[in-house]
Amino acid sequence: MRGAIILLLTAAVATSACSRLKKDDGVRFDGQKFRIKATKASRDDRSMFVSTAAPASNSIEGAREAAAYGGTRYCIEQYGTSLIAWAHGPEAEPLFDGDRLVLEGQCKW
Repeated sequence: MRGAIILLLTAAVATSACSRLKKDDGVRFDGQKFRIKATKASRDDRSMFVSTAAPASNSIEGAREAAAYGGTRYCIEQYGTSLIAWAHGPEAEPLFDGDRLVLEGQCKW
């Protein structure tokens, strides 16, 4: 009986430490983490949005992908679709606001 209790306690301690071995710290783009923010661009029309990713100085290509990801998530959360008509999209020449890469688009449903 005592052996079973010790075995059970050992297993509980061992498995509780497993969650600390590898922490999932979010999505990475081009191997980098970015602060992604997507907000409505207009008070009257929430389908229009601006998506930013920072710091763009880490990787312009990664920031471009991260901002596009932010726009896609915004449209899915607001309208349930990932269809976007880009006004200034990920394929265009990069637009910056300081160290933030900026994309603009409209969710289509």
